[in-house]
Amino acid sequence: MAVEPGQRGRWRAVLRRGYQRGMDTAADLSGLVVQKISAAADPRARLLRRRRRALRWGLVFSAGCVFWAVVTALLAAWGWFVLLLVVTGTIAVLQAIPATLLLFRYRWLRSEPLPAPRQSNARRLPPAGSAARPAMSALGASERGFFSLLGVIERGAMLPAAEIRDLTAAANQTSAAMVATASEVVSMERAAQQSTSSRSYLVPTINAFTAQLSAGVRQYNTMVTAAAQLVSSANGDAGRGAAVGAQQRYRAELVGATDRLVGWAQAFDELGGLAHS
Repeated sequence: MAVEPGQRGRWRAVLRRGYQRGMDTAADLSGLVVQKISAAADPRARLLRRRRRALRWGLVFSAGCVFWAVVTALLAAWGWFVLLLVVTGTIAVLQAIPATLLLFRYRWLRSEPLPAPRQSNARRLPPAGSAARPAMSALGASERGFFSLLGVIERGAMLPAAEIRDLTAAANQTSAAMVATASEVVSMERAAQQSTSSRSYLVPTINAFTAQLSAGVRQYNTMVTAAAQLVSSANGDAGRGAAVGAQQRYRAELVGATDRLVGWAQAFDELGGLAHS
């Protein structure tokens, strides 16, 4: 039985849509796995979990200590056997020891400064074959490296807290602009696939957005490189005078790279008007 050309085209379209859905599902699953791993490895989230755990168990043991102390006092008031009072009192003392240690641990953990927050938005990479996917994949790798370096800078007090906040804000602003534009690229690509008549109008805009995404990744990597140089200069073997001079130079380079990145992100937001012009 021969298959008509129109039926072949419909089957081809169905297979193409099924393949696209399968790739989108695989991308969603991989993004979810990366998100869970990133959350587990986030120094800020890990320190917060340790604080909550120490406080929770400290309160649990404290409540147990108070309970058995009250029981011991009531039994003593009612004139029960001394041996029973020794048992309940011993339990109260044994509960007091871990309660004290855990609450001291919680206080010590509270005294540690929290690392800089990472980008918290759950991110899904563009589907396979999208022009925006390579840039967004590279951005994810650069973000992980940058926030790891930012944690080292913060723990080593290499920069003031205000500058660290500015660096975090610049990184998050750039990521948000790139994520929003990558979503627009994906939408335009789907529109171009579904409507061949609009493809010639959408392709130049897609190419412009993709070029800007690549430029944004390069700017972001410049900031990451400057941060890595600052960390390296602070832990180098050079003399004190040379080390201080290198730190000042790399700090200035990091500030300059951050300013350029913020300027690029603002210009990138203005570029978003091209999609609607």
